[in-house]
Formats: sequence, C-alpha cells, structure tokens
Amino acid sequence: MKLRWKFLLNFLILILALLILVGLQTTFWFQIFGNISAPMLWLNLVVYIVLYQKPAPAILTIYSMGFILTSFTSMPLKLMWITLLVLFMIIYGLKSRIFWSGSGYYVIMCGVSAVTFHLAYFLISLALEKTPASYEVADRLVQIILTPLFALPMYRMISSLDILTHDELNDSGGLNL
Repeated sequence: MKLRWKFLLNFLILILALLILVGLQTTFWFQIFGNISAPMLWLNLVVYIVLYQKPAPAILTIYSMGFILTSFTSMPLKLMWITLLVLFMIIYGLKSRIFWSGSGYYVIMCGVSAVTFHLAYFLISLALEKTPASYEVADRLVQIILTPLFALPMYRMISSLDILTHDELNDSGGLNL
C-alpha cells in the first residue's frame, strides 16, 4: 500500500495548527481580553477540513483533533466525538447541496457550525450525561458571534498552508455557484 506523504504532512500541519489555535484560545485570549469568552478558533479549522477534504480523511482528522481537544476541556471524549460527528454530517450535508469555493461561503459555514456545535453539544449532553451542560447563554452567544469573525483571516492562513501539502481539493458534488 502506497503511503501518501502529502496526506501525512497535511495531517501533521493541521494538528500543529490545532494546537496553536487552542493555545491562543485558552491562554492568550484571556491575557488580552479578560473574561470575555474566546471564539472557537479550532472550530473554524474543523469546518475547513469538512469543506475542503474528502470525507474519509476528514473524519479521521477531525476525530484525531477531538481526541486532542479533550485535554483542553472538561468535555468527555464520547461527547466530543458524537458532537463532532453531528457537526460533520450537518456541514457535509449542507456542502453537498450548495457549495461555492471562497471565503464568503467559509465564513457562512463557520457561523452555521458555531450555532450547530452549541446546540448539538447541549442536546447530546442532556441526553447522555447525568449532569448536563449548563446553559451559559451569554458565553455561548459571544462565541457564536466571535467565531465567524475570525474565519476570514483563518481561511487565508489555512488555505495557504493547504496548498503546500494537499494534492487536490475535494469537489462538493452539489450545486456549484
């Protein structure tokens, strides 16, 4: 079986980018902005992977990221993986219906994914855990607003890294506008 070095390099760069983004989100953000909730920068990376990679490598990468993310949060691994799977299915389903390449679509999908992640996390936590996640309406709303705002600069950074290591971008299979 032929080992795809570009895929491995892409995977490692995305994992490194995840660690940098989570580090910025969990430590650096609070040094500058105090108690204001940080945007979910890692979620923008997950959305990019869902939109621009083939499904099988995307799920492998996202699940690996979910495993790493559990060390930065109190969310259990099963809840993280189920929430990421729901997020993947919704984003991929939307992408297969309507897709256009570019930063505008990416920003819209980051906004959709921020809302989807919080709803899925809360509902899955309510169904699976004895002590479900708290409401924290203000914090969640701030995250939903801030996450897409950081999507445009992240899109430019991630796409420039992806060009170096990814052999081909995935076509949507849906309506291209």
